[in-house]
Amino acid sequence: MKKAPADLDIQAYCRDLALQQVQMLTRLAEIAMQLAEGEGVRAIAAQTRAAQPKADEAAVQAARAEAQEAGMAFSRFSRSVQRSLALRSRAAADLCAGDKADRKARRARQRNHVADALEALVWDPELSPGERIRAEEHDLQEHLDALYEDEDSRIEDRPVGAVIAGLACGLGLSDAWRRRAADCSDPPYPPPLTETPDEIREQRRPRVLELLSQPLRTMDRDEIPALMAGIETRLREPDVPAMIDAEPPMRVAARLCRSLGLEPHPDLDRADKPDTG
Repeated sequence: MKKAPADLDIQAYCRDLALQQVQMLTRLAEIAMQLAEGEGVRAIAAQTRAAQPKADEAAVQAARAEAQEAGMAFSRFSRSVQRSLALRSRAAADLCAGDKADRKARRARQRNHVADALEALVWDPELSPGERIRAEEHDLQEHLDALYEDEDSRIEDRPVGAVIAGLACGLGLSDAWRRRAADCSDPPYPPPLTETPDEIREQRRPRVLELLSQPLRTMDRDEIPALMAGIETRLREPDVPAMIDAEPPMRVAARLCRSLGLEPHPDLDRADKPDTG
């Protein structure tokens, strides 16, 4: 059994342990079955020898004793098979229940992400009047219900960017999504860059800072220097690089805004050149 590192996600660790338990119980059942089969063959062979018409009394008694011993061993190993299979069934049920709960949580998180991104697209200041009218003609909630109520579809396993792109197509917001995709989608959509992780992080960091600075535009000028100092300090904290690696720039900026007591701005201005990170 592997030990749980302090920084390992506890749910993933428990899931790994449950899977190991299923695998070990399966192996135990296989070994016990092989032993039971061997003892069964031995018991039958001993009974056959005991039934031989020309066998002397000593040989018959020895064969009967061996048959009895093998039969008892066969019974013990058979019970071991049954216990291992019963325990495996319970462990597998627990594993499936955990997977179902994890899937439900991932599905809910993805739906919230998709809804937030599409609502931001509907209110994109760069939308043309025609695009806005077409988008507002659709019931976004109805589209989301239709997509996420089908539990046989493992929508939560798809890249969130691809899910948003599909819905944006039907809503007439494909162009708006292309402008916002790099800020709102999780890797690997848009496709990952060919640079190293450090190079990608250095490209994303200025975009995060730009998005993070947007709420300051609505504040009093004399408040801005202190807030910018707070932003710079926050960006030097050790959790930020991992966040930039794992999350799209828009979500990183929103999280950092909340950690600084700022309200994330819903209609962020676009950069002259879209971020491809």
